This record gives sequence, C-alpha cells and structure tokens, in this order.
Amino acid sequence: MVVILVVLVIITLFGLDKYTKHDEFIIVPNIKGLQEEEAAGILKSNQLTYQISDSIFLADGKPGAIIEQTPKEDLKVKKGRTIFLTVQAKEQQMVKMPSLQDYSRRQAEAQLNALGVTKITVKEAPSRYKGIVLAIEYNGKEVRADERIPKGAPLRMVIGSGGGDNENTDGETNTSTDNSFFE
Repeated sequence: MVVILVVLVIITLFGLDKYTKHDEFIIVPNIKGLQEEEAAGILKSNQLTYQISDSIFLADGKPGAIIEQTPKEDLKVKKGRTIFLTVQAKEQQMVKMPSLQDYSRRQAEAQLNALGVTKITVKEAPSRYKGIVLAIEYNGKEVRADERIPKGAPLRMVIGSGGGDNENTDGETNTSTDNSFFE
C-alpha cells in the first residue's frame, strides 16, 4: 500500500511539472522609457501581451513613454503572460473650476484641494465682508465657473479684507489684481 502511494505521489508531481511547463519561461524585457508601439513589438517578439493599466502626468516626463511595468523586468514568466503598463499621459489633466465666489476661504481651499489644486496664494482686496472669496485667478486672469485649468496649476485666491465697500458707484465689483506673482 505504501509503495503504491509513493508511486502515485511521484507520478502526480511529475505530471504537474510537465503540465505546468515548470522549466519553460521567458525573461521579462525592460521596456521602461519606450513608447507603446516600440514596447508592443518587443513584447510580441517575446510572446508576451500587454495592457495599459494607468496613465500619469509627470511635468518632466516624455508623453506616451512607459513609466512602470508589472511584472518587473528580468523576472521569469510563462509565454502569453500579460504585462501591465503605466504610461505618461500625453496631456496634462484639466479640471473644471467650480463657482467659488462668495464662499469662505476655507471652503474654497477645500474644494480646490479636492480637485488637485494645491498651489494657492491668497491676496486680500477691499470688500464688505472679511474672508469671502471675491475671485480666483490663473495667470493673472479671473477664472470663471466651468472653465478648465491644468490640475496642480498655481492659482491666486482674492479674498475680501472686510470693512470696505466692494461696490463702485456704477455697481461694478472691484477685485484689484496684482500680477507680480505670475510674472
């Protein structure tokens, strides 16, 4: 009975080794920094497939270049394995600006941070109410609601200083702009 059990275990292990092709593998090539078309050719010649799983925008990156690959280069894989790629986005991500006029500074900053805008400078301007958002500026120009700006772009938030009057005699709102920040 013991001999039969040992023979069955050996046959099973030998069969699994052949079935899983344990000794057959391909070394994953390094394709980081290449464009998708170049990488596709290299992977195909190595009997591997690929799938783009993510794209990221890096300010100093080359658009369309492969940033990361999984599994990593020089690992052993079976032929036909899918290599997952993270590529550099071709364009910077744009975000749609919400209407922040008349919000408190804290609320406006929270909404901008949620959109990925973290470079915010604050400028005070005369107004009736203290701490209220009068305008949001990008490159020295006021940003309107639903306008698209690059994610992470530096913005200037014009905040009311209180105690003043932001109404002209003709009903226009004064939001003075200091463009020295963007020069």
